[in-house]
Amino acid sequence: DFFGQACCLTAGIVLFNQAGESMLDQVLNSKALPLLEKMAAFAERRQDVLAGNIANIDTPSYKMRDLPVQEFQQALRDAVQLKENLTDPVSQQTLAMPVTLEATKSVEAQLQELFPRSLFQAREATPQNLTFQDDNNRSIESQMTQMTKNSMMQQFAVEVMMAQMNQLLTVISERA
Repeated sequence: DFFGQACCLTAGIVLFNQAGESMLDQVLNSKALPLLEKMAAFAERRQDVLAGNIANIDTPSYKMRDLPVQEFQQALRDAVQLKENLTDPVSQQTLAMPVTLEATKSVEAQLQELFPRSLFQAREATPQNLTFQDDNNRSIESQMTQMTKNSMMQQFAVEVMMAQMNQLLTVISERA
């Protein structure tokens, strides 16, 4: 499920560490923080959409909406791969290779391309149950389950971000 895959992806980034970096470099160069921010923002937006579905559960002809979860998962996977490639000396370009426009893009710009605004826009959800006579494709149980999973994912992302910020504060206070 989405929560499990997101946790595994993020945990892999958090645990990834290059030897020889100082503690401050490790915290400041965290590969997980931008992705955790994206996860938290996605979960917040999805929570709003799911709450709207529950609020309209009895509205005739209302179609359940959701964010494109599978597309977001793929963007997370691609972002993890991008981050790993940037830190892998074998995958970095050498002077013998031609410099391309893609190679000169900042990491932030490449991440922005992986997470377009369309990932944060609600779409009509595919019905997972029968459509009712009032043309509504509701399922309160499914929506509540999705909200609970989504809430846990958001809480995970925020707690890991807080832990990284606390690490940063610890490093700063030790250097002062």
